Amino acid sequence: MENKRANCIIEVSVDSANGRYAVGIMNMRQALDLPEMPSLSYTHPDPVKAAAGIVVSRKELAGFLACR
Repeated sequence: MENKRANCIIEVSVDSANGRYAVGIMNMRQALDLPEMPSLSYTHPDPVKAAAGIVVSRKELAGFLACR
């Protein structure tokens, strides 16, 4: 059975000294398939929280994917 949360769309950004820059829009599975880099951040999978600018770590994102 496919996890429907894996298809939630998020924005992946890279954090730098000059601010946060978008890398791309992708689903959670694609985001977690990216190489592990401490400078990456991910918008919250909940669209309301994402619109408010809430970001999560890779570990938190993987936790959302694990929940069913």
